[in-house]
Amino acid sequence: MIPIAPIFVRSKEILEKLSLLLDDERLAYGEVNSQTILSLSEQKQTLLDEMNQLNEKRVNVLIKFDIVDRKNPTEEAFKKWLSLQDSSMDNVRLLMQECDTLLRQCKTKNNTNARILNTLQKRNKHLFELLQGHNSKNKVYTARGSTRPISSKHTLGRA
Repeated sequence: MIPIAPIFVRSKEILEKLSLLLDDERLAYGEVNSQTILSLSEQKQTLLDEMNQLNEKRVNVLIKFDIVDRKNPTEEAFKKWLSLQDSSMDNVRLLMQECDTLLRQCKTKNNTNARILNTLQKRNKHLFELLQGHNSKNKVYTARGSTRPISSKHTLGRA
């Protein structure tokens, strides 16, 4: 028997935790709580690092048991092999499906959070330019071809 089920069990646990962290991150963006956002980011990175280690371990196990090609291990080769196995591997199939579903949910949540963060960054940049007295319509080209605002002598700080 191939010891792959425990790897998928742990992967599922990590993905569930990651999903909850992404929910918390979205709430933190709404509250604009930078400390919470930074803490959640560190927690996410820890989970992602562990997930990468698990994936490496899984690939190494699959290579060791000659399930996937040593030089080019692919997910498709593993899925094909798994589909040919008898019902003793049903638990692994189920765990893999659950992990795929959780992974898709995490990707959707992460993309949503990225859009929220992008919107917040644009808003903060606009507010910062207003404080500096820049008008987004008054821009000039730099030597490199990008644009930069023309600074005003009547900034909010000088008023």
